[in-house]
Amino acid sequence: MTASAPVSAVAPLVPLAEWASLHAHLVWVYDGPVSPQGRRGKVSAFDLTAWLIREGQVTVKLGTQTWRATAGEWLFPPPGERWQEFSPDARLLSVRFRAQWPTGEDLLPANTGQRIPVNEAPELLRAAVPLARFVQQRFHKAETDLMQASAALADHLRLQTLFSRWFETAVSVLAAQGLVPAHTGKIDDRLRSAVRRLDHQPLAAPINETTLARAVGLSVSQLNRLFLGQFGVTSRGYFERRRHRHALTALQESPRVAKEIASDLGFSSQPHFSAWFRRKQGVSPREFRNARKPGRQNPRG
Repeated sequence: MTASAPVSAVAPLVPLAEWASLHAHLVWVYDGPVSPQGRRGKVSAFDLTAWLIREGQVTVKLGTQTWRATAGEWLFPPPGERWQEFSPDARLLSVRFRAQWPTGEDLLPANTGQRIPVNEAPELLRAAVPLARFVQQRFHKAETDLMQASAALADHLRLQTLFSRWFETAVSVLAAQGLVPAHTGKIDDRLRSAVRRLDHQPLAAPINETTLARAVGLSVSQLNRLFLGQFGVTSRGYFERRRHRHALTALQESPRVAKEIASDLGFSSQPHFSAWFRRKQGVSPREFRNARKPGRQNPRG
């Protein structure tokens, strides 16, 4: 059995204030069979993912690389435009999460394609099961982005506790595979504060650049100069990119109609959403969904 390396053994030593700026949260967790429509297809994956294959097998392809995992193995598949195919009998425990610095850099840039036998890291399963059980009990109506669900303070705190345990365990297990967590690059403290505000703003709420700039002690032009230098887009463009990614994920993974997804993003009508999506993606929401068939991934995988 391979012991997990302590996170402190591989992570750089930085002020706690910098670690506090790390944006890490659970996106979705599911434990069960892969539905027929989610077994095979092309996926635009923006999140970090861990799959424990309970039954069956999965194959993932990205570029010229291929990864396979069978029952009794964890797979951390690579994010990006990938092809994935589950066997008809596949069952899995799937944990999707984000761990990013305000610079946009992932904390775990080298975790892609890691395959780990479950008996080599039993603590990973012990941390994932209660997390999945809690989400299923408290947020059974949520689908693709848990952060958009409503919750009481007690449920929020419990979720944070369970996810923190999972996250710490996952980083330690990956460290044993040679992963070195990435340290954030230098970033203006005012920009860091603005990014945190935008990352936590509800997707349906429009942003006010003047209010945002004033909140962090900048003018709008100064704020957008910092955003353009760091991310290549303005503060509004940064928030729109977040909304666009949510739309892509929801259209790929959720069976909900486009009108409901449009409402999640604050659009007053489906035609308005469709026009916005076409400008972003070059195709309509329907065309995007159809291009993923057969087998677009849904939250059950």
